[in-house]
Amino acid sequence: MVMNLLKGFEHYLAIENDNLSKNIAILEKDINLILDLDNLYNVCLSISLPDDSNLRIPAFLSLISHQEFYSGMAAFLRLHKAGSFRCLRAALDSTFTAYYLLKFPDETNIYQEKIVNSQKWETLFRNIKLTIKNNQRDFPLAVGLPGIHDLCSKFAHADPEGIFHRYFEDKKEQRLYVHYFDYDKTPDDYKKWYAFLLFYFYKIFLIYWNEMLSERAGKRKKEIRHLIKEYKAKIYSFRKKYPLS
Repeated sequence: MVMNLLKGFEHYLAIENDNLSKNIAILEKDINLILDLDNLYNVCLSISLPDDSNLRIPAFLSLISHQEFYSGMAAFLRLHKAGSFRCLRAALDSTFTAYYLLKFPDETNIYQEKIVNSQKWETLFRNIKLTIKNNQRDFPLAVGLPGIHDLCSKFAHADPEGIFHRYFEDKKEQRLYVHYFDYDKTPDDYKKWYAFLLFYFYKIFLIYWNEMLSERAGKRKKEIRHLIKEYKAKIYSFRKKYPLS
């Protein structure tokens, strides 16, 4: 790995753009896995939802999750892997909350009126990951996702595993340096994390599709189900080819 010592913000941006170009070249046709998943999210934006106050928060949270997908994959292409994990964590937080409210719409007011119902809000939503994890029978599509949230949290906070690998010491110069970019040893290593991120953003999409969008898709339901089936085959095949050890 070549260490680029930064000369300022403009240099930082130049390295980002260089990383973006290089990683798109490394991925070649596999860059389409981002575009195909984005297409799934965008096709579903055309689904009309009823004027139901209980759906507004989950619908809004689905847009937040889509935005985090954009931010996360853009960060990953620029070699900000830790940043992409933080985006995945934020998307999971939004999705867990949406999933809960879709299952228990009568508790939407508790979520919105945080101050009035503070004790119940604290119990349910302060650590929504734990609420989902402790009630897996109610949330089968989220099985395994709390563990992914935990992994991402190492990079969302100052967890030792999330930050210590980013620093190195020049003992001769008696100086500390930071890696401003996250480098993998080989293109295959990079593709393993690419598969990881896309798979879990896909799992997030499936929760919104199954719990909120599918029954309201109308004439587009068959088309979207076909797109989902195609994407499932692609992402499972890619993960099999580039598994995390």
